[in-house]
Amino acid sequence: MCSKIICFDLDMTLLDHRTFTVSGNVLAALKKLQQEGHIVTVATGRDLDNAFSVQYKELIHPTAIVHSNGQKVSVGDQKIREVFMEKELIRRLMDFARENGYCIGFNIGEYGCYVNKEIVMQHEQRVFGSSDRKYIDESNLLTHPFYALAYFGDPKGVDRMLEAFPEIKMPFFADKCGADLITKDVSKANGIQTLLDYYGKDWSDVIAFGDSMNDYEMIQKAGIGVAMGNAVEPLKEVADYVTLSVEEDGVCHGLRHLGLLSEE
Repeated sequence: MCSKIICFDLDMTLLDHRTFTVSGNVLAALKKLQQEGHIVTVATGRDLDNAFSVQYKELIHPTAIVHSNGQKVSVGDQKIREVFMEKELIRRLMDFARENGYCIGFNIGEYGCYVNKEIVMQHEQRVFGSSDRKYIDESNLLTHPFYALAYFGDPKGVDRMLEAFPEIKMPFFADKCGADLITKDVSKANGIQTLLDYYGKDWSDVIAFGDSMNDYEMIQKAGIGVAMGNAVEPLKEVADYVTLSVEEDGVCHGLRHLGLLSEE
């Protein structure tokens, strides 16, 4: 098989949220793909250069990364795409969140920076058992560049924000306790297109694995789109194949199904 661009979502595709680890079997499979000349790409809503996520970049050592739902793309240490949110939109979103008690923001280095930070602190307490990191004033959201923002809260807040801001979309996180907050034209597919241009390939050369709605465009456009067993139903409907869940090493199962990984 000629070399492929094989794109993997991170959370609940590679990274199991029960343990917040990537299984050894999956890591070995990714390394084998690279050794065979494939372009192993992590396509995630996270910025993998962020202090809270860089550990996964260092663990996986992907060939390329589509960060922040396609707003930043890197190949090794080279940055080949970077697009930021408009400050005026961020200001209006902050005002709306403040007025309605919603939590939006992002991390700046090792610090959290959120409107109504108590909500994200409660979320971290539930997920990690503690919330001991430091936060800085929300005004910093207007003085730093951001590829995207994050929302923490229930789906009702997402509905209200989408109604108030028709120019945005908010695909839910894997745990459904929050969502990426991005403009409508943003998608992982945009970032992958940058990789295709860089490598001189086309969408028929792409194999993509994902579980959430921020994976929809890349699963739909890929030559082969694979939905995890734990994926949301709309993603399974557009996928070419539905593999096992993240808990069952669904990535390995899918790669074996596609002939990219030998049977054990």
